[in-house]
Amino acid sequence: MPRSRPGRVRAGLPRRRSRPGERDRTIPGLSGAALAEIRRVERRDTRLWPGSAGWAWERWRDFVRHPARRQWDLYESGVCTEWACCGDPWEARERLDTVMAAMSRRGARELRRLIDTLDARY
Repeated sequence: MPRSRPGRVRAGLPRRRSRPGERDRTIPGLSGAALAEIRRVERRDTRLWPGSAGWAWERWRDFVRHPARRQWDLYESGVCTEWACCGDPWEARERLDTVMAAMSRRGARELRRLIDTLDARY
């Protein structure tokens, strides 16, 4: 019996459907190898979940780009009224550091280059 072609086998597989409201959280500007490595790190590390690096990237990017970012002081009130619904930007930045520490040098260098751009803006 002849072997089935791989393309035909893949075409017969069911497609992964995303849940309503679910988006693919990737970090723009990274290579495919770096994104694949981030996904492997997210699966391996128990402190992370699938998409946590993308979530952290979005939180940190949005915080740095926000015009009132300098008015937000964690020690003043202890509770952020503006970012409470979206997540703590400092926690997001720490999560990015966790991901970079678990990546290879090459992948971490790519991610660090993007994060350093945001850090310089902050």
